[in-house]
Amino acid sequence: MLEKENNKQTLISDSEILNALMDHITDSIYFKDLNSRVIRINKACSDKFGINSPDDAIGKTDFDFFYKKHALKAYTDEQRIIKTGQPAINIEENETNEGDKDQWASSTKMPLYNNKGKIIGTFGITRDITDKKRAEEKVAYLSFHDTLTGLYNRAYFEEELLRLNTERQLPLTIVVADVNKLKLINDVYGHLSGDILLKKIAEIFKECFRKEDIVSRWGGDEYISILPHTTTTNANNIAKRIKKICRQRSTTEMPLSISIGVSTKKSPSDNINDVLKEAESKMYKNKISEYKSNSETIIYSLKERLRVKDYGSEVHSNKMKEYAVLIGEKLDLSSVKIEELKLLIDLYNIGKLALADEIISKPRRLTSEEWKIIKQLPEIGYRIAESSEVLKPIAESILSHYEWYNGQGYPRGIKGEEIPILSRISLLINSYDAMTEDRPYRKKMVPKDVIKEIKKCCGTQFDPKIAKVFLKILEKDMKNSNKTISN
Repeated sequence: MLEKENNKQTLISDSEILNALMDHITDSIYFKDLNSRVIRINKACSDKFGINSPDDAIGKTDFDFFYKKHALKAYTDEQRIIKTGQPAINIEENETNEGDKDQWASSTKMPLYNNKGKIIGTFGITRDITDKKRAEEKVAYLSFHDTLTGLYNRAYFEEELLRLNTERQLPLTIVVADVNKLKLINDVYGHLSGDILLKKIAEIFKECFRKEDIVSRWGGDEYISILPHTTTTNANNIAKRIKKICRQRSTTEMPLSISIGVSTKKSPSDNINDVLKEAESKMYKNKISEYKSNSETIIYSLKERLRVKDYGSEVHSNKMKEYAVLIGEKLDLSSVKIEELKLLIDLYNIGKLALADEIISKPRRLTSEEWKIIKQLPEIGYRIAESSEVLKPIAESILSHYEWYNGQGYPRGIKGEEIPILSRISLLINSYDAMTEDRPYRKKMVPKDVIKEIKKCCGTQFDPKIAKVFLKILEKDMKNSNKTISN
C-alpha cells in the first residue's frame, strides 16, 4: 500500500514534462497553426529571435523574424507538410539575416495532429549547426586551396581541367609560371621570406587574371592557370602585365621575377595534355632566355643588401674591385677568373645576409658565442652560392675567404697554395677595406699605418706574393694622389 502511495507521488504530469522541456532544452522548439502562425515556442527559440518572452512570438510568423527568402522557404515546407502529412527530417537551412554572418540550422518538422487525428498545424525542433557547417566549409576549402597563397591547389586544377576540356570552352589556354631564384631567396633570407615572395606573386595573379580563370599553385615555385574562351594573344597580354607589375613591385629586399609559358587548345582534336606540356616547355625556354637578366637582378639585390650591412659606399666598393682587378691582371689571371674575382669582392660575405642584423651591426666587441656564429659565415655563404648557378663558380672561394696563408684561418685551416687564389686576393682586399673605412667599433687607419700592417702580416695572414703586388699598386696610387693634391 505504501509502495503505491510513493509511486503516485513521483508521477509528473504531461504539462510539467512539456514545460521542463520547453524551458531548459537548448534546441529551438515551436508549434504553429495551419497558417504557420506561432502557437508556442520555447525559451531557446525566443532567445534566438531576440525577444523577451516566448509569449511575445504568439501569432507571428517567420516573416517577422527572418529575411524573406528563408521565411518563404520555411512557410512553403510547412504548408507541404500540412497538405501531405509527410515530415521533413534533419533538413539543413541557412537562417542568415541580411548583413549578418552565416547562420545554419538542422530542422525536423512534423505535422501536428489533434486528438481526432486531424492535422491542425506543424511543430518542429531546430538545432544550430553553424560551427559544424563552418568546419565543413573549412575542410572543403583546404581540400581545394593552397594554404600558403590562397590559390587553388593542384587537385582542384586537375578536376577543373577535366571539366573545362570541352568544345564550348574553346579556345582554352593554359598559362604556366615559375618563380625565379626562389631557392636562392630561401637560402639567403630564410623560408619565411620565400613564403612572402610566393604570396606576393599570388596576389599579382589574383589582380591580373579574371574571375572565371582557374589560377592554381602547381607546387613549390610553380603556378598554373586555365583560361576559358581566351586566345594566345590575350593570354600573352596578361603575362606581360604580370611581369610588368612584378618589375614595378620588386625591391632590393624582395625581387619579384617569374618566367611564363602560354599554350592554347584551339580545336576539339587537340590533346589537352599536349597543350599543357607545350606551355611548360615554353616557360622553360623563356626561363633560359631570361636567365642572364633574372640572375643580374637577383645578384644586384644581394650586392645592395650586403653593401648596406657592411656600411660601404658604392664608390668605395668599386674602388676595392678596381684594386682586385689590378692584382689579378698583374698575376695573369684569365678574363673568366677576373670576372669571378669581381663577383667575389662583392659577395664574399654573402653569409651575412642570413645572420641577425644586431650581430652584424653591433657597435662593440662580439661575445665568444657571437664569434662562433660569425665564424659560420664562410660555410653559410658556401651553401648559398652552391644553390645558384651564377654564384657556384665562386662557392669554394667564399668558403676559403677567411683562411690565412699560414694555416691559422678558418673554417678548415688550410694554408698556402691550398687556398684558392681568388680567396687570397679577396682576403687582402677586404682587410685593406676594413683598415681604411670607419666602422661602428673603431676609426679608420692612416695610409702609412695601413702599409705597415700589410707588410707585418705578409706570410702569416697574407700571401707574400700577392701582398707585394698590392703594395706596389698602393704606392703608385698614393704618389698619383699626392701629385694631384700638389697641383
